[in-house]
Amino acid sequence: MIFATDLDNTMIFSHRSITGNKNMFHCVERYQGREITYMTDSAIQKLKFLMNNIFVIPATTRSLAQFNRVQLFQNTKYAIIDNGGMILHNGMVDPNWDNHVNTILNQYDFEKVYHVFTTLPTLISSPKIIDEKFVFAKVDDVDVCKKILKYKLDTKIWQLSFQGKKVYAIPAEITKGNALKYINEYLLNGNQTTIAAGDSNLDISMLEYSNYGIIPSNCELEALNKFIKTKTGINSADSILDFVINLTRK
Repeated sequence: MIFATDLDNTMIFSHRSITGNKNMFHCVERYQGREITYMTDSAIQKLKFLMNNIFVIPATTRSLAQFNRVQLFQNTKYAIIDNGGMILHNGMVDPNWDNHVNTILNQYDFEKVYHVFTTLPTLISSPKIIDEKFVFAKVDDVDVCKKILKYKLDTKIWQLSFQGKKVYAIPAEITKGNALKYINEYLLNGNQTTIAAGDSNLDISMLEYSNYGIIPSNCELEALNKFIKTKTGINSADSILDFVINLTRK
């Protein structure tokens, strides 16, 4: 059995997502001495149980450096990084997938898209090309930037994603779903029941690929009734993990 899960706002949560005393939660990520993200103690224990019994695959749009800050997920057999642009196998980059992705990336004009990002109004920080896989920026006025990017970029070629103030342009073939399919069907012989959890449009590909797709009930995908809805906020991780544990016992 495979459980592929997004990290931010699905399994781990920033202080902005926490109501009440944050000392009630366990810090799972620090950066430059600051506490960044949290989980409940019960969710951590449930996750560790699953890691000892099934394939738990973190699947994140984070860069490799950002992913490495979350120690709890460092010992999984497989990990999906860069929104599917990188697969780690026992902590090492999978060379076959890396070659496949590089063949795709060679067809994309990143400099052109990067230039479009530099012209966006209300930029909070300069655009970046993350791990040479996709373009990212933070903006104040997402609605205005969304209209500009949809006008200037071919959305059949580029996936555009808007999460809070974060804006992404990712090659359309670089998805978490494609990476998960490769792991399941190529590395694990395709005979695994697959469960996926996520909260954003970048998770749809792996949610649709899986036998079970789970989302927090307050996420941006709430209207998609084909997915299983759980609790809201930081407590959604517990209910997602409860669902997965119950499946392992059937």
